[in-house]
Amino acid sequence: MDIKIDGQTFWERLSKLHKSWTAGRGPEELWKGADALIVERGTDNEEELYSKSASLHTWLLGYEFPETIIIVCAKAVVVLSSKKKVQYLEPLKTAENATLPLELLVREKADNNAANFERLLSACRSSHAGATVGTLGKEQPQGEFILGWKAKLAEGGLAAVELAPALADLLAVKDHTEAQTLKRAAIASALVMAKYFQGEMEEVVDKERKVSHETLADQTEQAISDPAKLGLKLSPDDLQSCYTPIIQSGGEFDLRPSASSTDKPLYFSTITCSLGVRYKQYCSNVGRTYIINPTKTQERHYKLLAELQQAAIDALRPGVPLKAAYEAALNRLKSKRPELEKKLTKNVGTAIGIEFRESTLQLNAKSEVRVQAGMAFNVAIGLEGLEDKEATDKRAASYALFLADTVLVKEEGPPDVLTEKAPKGWSDVSYNLAEEGDDEDGGKRGGKRGDVEVLESRTRGAGNKMSEAAEKNEALAEHQLELESRLRQEALERIRSGQSGPAGPAGPIETPVAYKSADQYPQPGGSATSLRTNQTIVDGRAESVLVPVFGRLVPFHIATVKNVTMTEETGYHYLRITFVAPPPTTAAPLPKEAQADDHFIKELTLKAKGQGANLKNTFRLIKELRKRVQQREKEAKDRQNLVTQEPLQLIRTGKIHRLRDVFVRPNVGGKKAAGELQLHANGLRFQAPRGEKLDLAFKNIKLAFFQPAEKEVLVLVHFHLHDPIMIGKKKTKDVQFYVEVMEASYSLDAARRSGADPDELEEEQRERQYRNRMNLEFQAFVKRVEEGSGEVGLEFDTPYRELGFYGVPPHNKSTCYIMPAVNAIVELTEPPWFCVPLVDIEVAHFERVVYGLKNFDLVLVLKDYTVKPVMVSAINVEHLDSLKGWLDSCNIKFYEGNCNLNWGNIMKTIQGMGLEEFYDDGGWKNVLAMDDDDEEGEEESDDESEFEPSDEDSEEEESDDDDDEYEDSEDEDSGEESLDSDESEGKDFDELEEEAKREDKKRGRYEEDEKPKTKGKKKSQDYSESESETKRSLA
Repeated sequence: MDIKIDGQTFWERLSKLHKSWTAGRGPEELWKGADALIVERGTDNEEELYSKSASLHTWLLGYEFPETIIIVCAKAVVVLSSKKKVQYLEPLKTAENATLPLELLVREKADNNAANFERLLSACRSSHAGATVGTLGKEQPQGEFILGWKAKLAEGGLAAVELAPALADLLAVKDHTEAQTLKRAAIASALVMAKYFQGEMEEVVDKERKVSHETLADQTEQAISDPAKLGLKLSPDDLQSCYTPIIQSGGEFDLRPSASSTDKPLYFSTITCSLGVRYKQYCSNVGRTYIINPTKTQERHYKLLAELQQAAIDALRPGVPLKAAYEAALNRLKSKRPELEKKLTKNVGTAIGIEFRESTLQLNAKSEVRVQAGMAFNVAIGLEGLEDKEATDKRAASYALFLADTVLVKEEGPPDVLTEKAPKGWSDVSYNLAEEGDDEDGGKRGGKRGDVEVLESRTRGAGNKMSEAAEKNEALAEHQLELESRLRQEALERIRSGQSGPAGPAGPIETPVAYKSADQYPQPGGSATSLRTNQTIVDGRAESVLVPVFGRLVPFHIATVKNVTMTEETGYHYLRITFVAPPPTTAAPLPKEAQADDHFIKELTLKAKGQGANLKNTFRLIKELRKRVQQREKEAKDRQNLVTQEPLQLIRTGKIHRLRDVFVRPNVGGKKAAGELQLHANGLRFQAPRGEKLDLAFKNIKLAFFQPAEKEVLVLVHFHLHDPIMIGKKKTKDVQFYVEVMEASYSLDAARRSGADPDELEEEQRERQYRNRMNLEFQAFVKRVEEGSGEVGLEFDTPYRELGFYGVPPHNKSTCYIMPAVNAIVELTEPPWFCVPLVDIEVAHFERVVYGLKNFDLVLVLKDYTVKPVMVSAINVEHLDSLKGWLDSCNIKFYEGNCNLNWGNIMKTIQGMGLEEFYDDGGWKNVLAMDDDDEEGEEESDDESEFEPSDEDSEEEESDDDDDEYEDSEDEDSGEESLDSDESEGKDFDELEEEAKREDKKRGRYEEDEKPKTKGKKKSQDYSESESETKRSLA
């Protein structure tokens, strides 16, 4: 074999070693105060698979040089070896990037290398203090040459320290060349597992052949030497097995790396296999578990193990200690199945590279060594000693689960899994053998891998399908029962700690005053209209309306006016002014001057004959004045409740990460304009082109979202805040920065080109490239923000598009695509946005879940009972099961019913009775669970929930409506229909229709055989006649 050493690689890596040694040479540091470094390599030892000396030779030279001594000194490198090896090393002296003098010594038999040994000792004594040398003391090199040197070194009187931990740390970080070699080794391991072992194992199981673990392991090891059959374009000379594959089954499992395959036959139950391929001396490893005829418990345990492994992999980020991987897996296990904690392996892997297993870099509970970018790990995790209570054979009663993958740590983001070509999803590793009575094709797995069926990807018969669905529903129901108990306990704790509860009765409200004295009345000839006692006057300065009553002008402040309408009928104009008036209930707050027995004016109607110019003008002026006053009060109220953010700490020196040419919503300057989003020390700043600034402090950000442009026209980052901020004159808790990656609409007037037009294709390609570029820019900025958020630990959430559904959110009357996320359920594309944090949700209720209906509604009841529940309506019924599963996975209790509930009355009743009493009486179970069993004919029964007011309680219901009108005068309709809004807002269409029928029957106006269209017209006519009579009586 022609040996050629890469000089550039040698000196680059030697320089890396020398710098690390020089920087950490202190007595308490990595290199333990060594003044010189000695690496000795004896004769070849076939029993010694891995050693630090061999690893360092491979790392520096690309080959192992037996019977060679390398000494690294402060200002030189000295090598003693055979004449032939020295010839291989000679070109290194003249390499362009040589950083140190290289002295090459040839072994001499004449004096048994006495002169050479003396030169080596002299080099050690002349390096730094010359008192301590670093050696690989735990290794036992063989050969007369090395033994003679070790004897001479012992006579030299130099102190020795162990070099192995420092070399392990040095070799753990892989450069680009090493990483590429490691990836090829990992791919080879994965393909041997997936293309050879799995196929061979399936054939053995399918044909029920008796093959021992040992035989199958030997066959798998031989497959490594034939890469062409695996589809690998690698030289067989560069490939070898790291160890003989370990295959286990039949209840006897040993998950340690030192385990071996037994000579017992493969048992068709739980089968574990681990194997490793070495490519150009770099090791990789992969381990999988395959389960034949699994139980649901085994499925849950396997999926849990996959979660634990993923948690460990995700924890391997630069800067964290190695123990973080073990802690991540352990914490996930404790949260899911704490009873399995003792079953977990003592570590979850080790560093891997030239050596298969680095014992000083283990992923266990104690390792404080920090992860660095470029490190590679064999993340191997297992659950041992598990029991299958359904097993009929003792060999299947005890089993273990094992997963192993080779991963490479990146500078940013989770590590790359290099062995992903060996699938480990449940459907890839679980099989169901066809019973003897099944159809011939019933047990076949698609493809070329025998007659074995894979669960979840092929049917096992209608009966089993129904059984699986039943088991899934049963598990869901059990978890929901647990959540119900937990929900009640958490709510009671929250109430008792004072964190939640209904607001107490409001205190006396301020009475708006039009004029404090008669001198403030508008005077004739002034700015106001001449005072005529038979005309209405609107005084904008005093914000009041003067109404003629018995020849006198009576002032009313504009704040007391709830609504005003203008109608014309039979030559007369009617101006109807509705005032804010309290309901008859004593619980409602009253003005300070009011007494319990005082009377209030609820409305006034003014009539004028002819053109009614004065009433028309008054109507217009009142509308304008009310709008202006309400806007001013709203702004004042918004600013009053604002919480001051901490000042933004600007980065004055160094690089400021920016996202350029982005838009912000709501607009900062009132107009849409692209600006710049900057990352600073404790927050973000948006700089508009005209100089306007918008600052967001990290501490005020409750949730952050990154939504790439996949099927949308926008790529965006969205922030949901703890406390609202003012942007212009608008208070908002949501701020969004976005870029449009394509036109939202096209002009249909312009001539369209054909789909095959080159210009059209080029335009589409440009759009795709721009979209991809913006997605990458936003993603890079998001990572910078996450890193720069410091102690706040801001993490961006990306909505799950695959779980999304179309529905109508409460703040947007059009259908939108709503997507669940890790921490919220959101719709971020079309404003007004929809964002409900999961931590704010108390319970969820599915409404209109009736067989035959194509859609349903989802109501989210928030923990703050003073806030109206959130309803998403018109969701396609195909999303019902997936939404239930998602809510259950988020530990949110849900109920379902066949009709819409009156949530306004429900929340009022709960607050009226007190939350503690509400939960003591059963809580939401009493309110919502009974709705599951309701039938349409039971709506009028005496056993109806107290939250559904009966006809006998109509007076109380009406008072509630009046209460709403008095407390919130900003939500009324400005149209004419608000005059006749006495119907209960809690009744749905069917109830109103039944009520109308009963009323018509009483009046003798309802005809049973009448067509719906005719009936509707007649009813409308009756209401119009009744309204006209009412207006004339008021006049």
